[in-house]
Amino acid sequence: MSAYDEKAVLDILEKVSKSVVNISTIKLVQSIFYRAVPVKGMGSGTIIDPKGYILTNNHVIKGARKIAVTLWNGEVLEGKLVGACNIHDIAVVKVDKENLPAAELGDSDKLRVGQRVYAIGNPFGL
Repeated sequence: MSAYDEKAVLDILEKVSKSVVNISTIKLVQSIFYRAVPVKGMGSGTIIDPKGYILTNNHVIKGARKIAVTLWNGEVLEGKLVGACNIHDIAVVKVDKENLPAAELGDSDKLRVGQRVYAIGNPFGL
């Protein structure tokens, strides 16, 4: 990869990184003593609409009693589940904030075998 190509990739990743969020959840799980015990979980998501819609995996939010979304700037917002599909492991969460930096989605049908793709998202916020 040339220095020009590398700079272009880094510029794109920097731009889209503000669309990546951390998702923290609390689920109630039944213990061996039949008591509900809160269990924390985490994952990542991507802002797909400036009005606060976030795409994530269903396994991240499934069964969650509380969903907290941390934006790139450290701001934490309450998330509400809009919809989910267990079969495709996909879910949409909504936060009450507008003018968020949404990722520009591409068309995967236009990709060719052997072409580079980049997946971003990190539940630990690294």
